[in-house]
Amino acid sequence: MTQDCSISLSTADENTCFPEGKHVTDAKNQLASEVERLSISEVRTAVSEIPTSWSYIFIHHMSVETFEKRMEICRKRDEAVPRFFIHRSYVYRSKEGDKGVKKELRPSVSGLIFLQGTTKDLQLFLNRNFPLYHLVKDCSTDRLASIANATMEPFMKILQTNPEHITFLRDPFVKFAQNHTKLRVLSGLFQGQEGYIVRIDRDRQLVMEFGGYAVAIRGMRNEDFEVVGE
Repeated sequence: MTQDCSISLSTADENTCFPEGKHVTDAKNQLASEVERLSISEVRTAVSEIPTSWSYIFIHHMSVETFEKRMEICRKRDEAVPRFFIHRSYVYRSKEGDKGVKKELRPSVSGLIFLQGTTKDLQLFLNRNFPLYHLVKDCSTDRLASIANATMEPFMKILQTNPEHITFLRDPFVKFAQNHTKLRVLSGLFQGQEGYIVRIDRDRQLVMEFGGYAVAIRGMRNEDFEVVGE
């Protein structure tokens, strides 16, 4: 059975303001010269068939360390093993005997693992090596979630340097369309990505869709945006 998505902790306040200091332009006058775009459904189907795209699973009865060891065993058998990525962030725990706190790097979302490849190839690999696990569906489309590599690469770069800048949100992405203007990022690492500027934890952050999740990204204060045409 294909797993449904589940969203982790965090909430966002509604706010229609653009971020201070941003250069926001109107894209309506540019629409006439744009190439006709595929429907969202067609785009997502196309992405799922590209070998560099990403999907994800949740492992509920296995630690990520055990998963990593089993992937290494597959690699030693000369089996084609997909590239994988585990979103980790720092947590602070009290040391024994009240001797301060210790900093630990742990998976941010329990059991969440990203895999690179077409949805067909990835599911075949899971069927052979991890038969209890299945690729997760995108709740908004009821299809297997698939993330373009152009979206995944900057996401991974941020997590390697500033993992605290990315937060998985509890609410679905469609909720943030209410009373917000969709913007396209024109500069920086996330250039070309679209989302909404929302006030979260007293900070205006970019909320974008990520394989059926809504994720909030800090540190976008100096980037330029344009309004996405209807």
